[in-house]
Amino acid sequence: MPEKAERRKYYPVILCIAFAVFMVRLDGYIVNISLPTIARYFQVGTSEVSWIVLIYLLVMTGCMLILGKLGDRFGLKRIFLMGYLVFSVSSLFCGLAPTIHTLDLARAVQGVGGAMMIVSAFAIVSRLLPEHLTGWAFGVCSFANSLGIMVGSPLGGFITGFFSWKWIFLINVPIGLLALFLSWKILPAIEPDRHAGAKAPFDVAGSVLSFLFFTTLVYGFSMGQEEGWGSPLILGSFAVAIASLGAFWVREKRAADPVLRFSLLARRDFGFAVVTTFLAMMLLAGGNFLMPFYLELAKGLAPAAVGGVIMIYSVVYMPIGPYSGRLSDRVDPARICVAATFLCLATCLVFAFTLSRPGLLPAVLFLVLLAVSYGLFFASNNHLVMSLAPRDSQGVASGLYTTLMNVGMLLGICLFETVFSGSLPEGVSIRHLSREQAILVSGPLLSAFRNAFLAGAAVCALAFLSSLVTLRTKRGR
Repeated sequence: MPEKAERRKYYPVILCIAFAVFMVRLDGYIVNISLPTIARYFQVGTSEVSWIVLIYLLVMTGCMLILGKLGDRFGLKRIFLMGYLVFSVSSLFCGLAPTIHTLDLARAVQGVGGAMMIVSAFAIVSRLLPEHLTGWAFGVCSFANSLGIMVGSPLGGFITGFFSWKWIFLINVPIGLLALFLSWKILPAIEPDRHAGAKAPFDVAGSVLSFLFFTTLVYGFSMGQEEGWGSPLILGSFAVAIASLGAFWVREKRAADPVLRFSLLARRDFGFAVVTTFLAMMLLAGGNFLMPFYLELAKGLAPAAVGGVIMIYSVVYMPIGPYSGRLSDRVDPARICVAATFLCLATCLVFAFTLSRPGLLPAVLFLVLLAVSYGLFFASNNHLVMSLAPRDSQGVASGLYTTLMNVGMLLGICLFETVFSGSLPEGVSIRHLSREQAILVSGPLLSAFRNAFLAGAAVCALAFLSSLVTLRTKRGR
């Protein structure tokens, strides 16, 4: 069968999967611009309303590995469809929430539904499609992921401004239920692979310890700057994370059918491919966090102009993702990842040493090259990671992959903010620095930006080395 005709055969399946990815990413961003309106509606402060975003991220990250395991044991299609149902019903409760606390609770449940959808989505691609089409499918999912991030905030502002903040959640209900019905009709049954451990009881203790580790770790990184890195709350959060990780390690060594088989990480090609993902997300998230401050404080742009410049990244990225996916069906995806991380390293270094030059060319060049780098990287890396995972562990591999993406994002923001803040003169804070004050400290300010992006380059150098190890190990196999 010609390749185009074969791809056409799988279009309905990929649209179901890609739309789920789009919905989950959209809801991660659509609420941000509505937070001030929600705060006024419930008459609460910024710290209370910020939990609407934080709890979604905490629960989603904490559940991904567990839900991937459930998909492997009980069927990926079941978890995927249940995810749509949980996401849609919880969206209804979000829109009808009478208090801020019930909204937080409904948002937490929505995070569970989102985790079920996105973890099973990547695994379904690997299980349903032939090997020579999985890169193309991951490219389409990469496009949907980027589209959800790009339109989330503008769509949230439009709905809140012309209707009500409640509709940013309520709109998910009819759309989600329709998508659930279509997915039920379109996706074929995906029975779990039976293996020796499948008859053993589900690893509840390992699941609890896994959830505890990731949620406390993510909470510590998310709230460290606000609460203070040396505060008892943050130190206690990291202490619980370390203790639960140790207990999780011991438990998984003894469990008959563990949530995470450490033999999976012992495979050097898979392990280093996942590490590369983690490191790449650190640079992407850290750079995205700091770039608006650079454009506003160092270049004097108004917020609206800042948004227009940053959108360059998404505009360039979206067409490259599908192309990269198709390319990874013809070329070893590990080679593409090596090239992408090297380009990303060079991009970061060039920007670090040119960001003090006048005009916007350094920023525009950085955003364009970064978009090319990550456009090539993500679809190929998705393809690579899932192809290296054993067939009976596709759900776990997807859960681990997406979990580490979230953790990498948070750690990247912390790294960039810490290096940048530590390079500023005493008493100067990025969060309270006006354009007028920035002019007075322009020299140290530019040095702080340079140091932060040099730290990002160091992270990207590690990602490049990690991708090289993956390539060499994969060839050795």
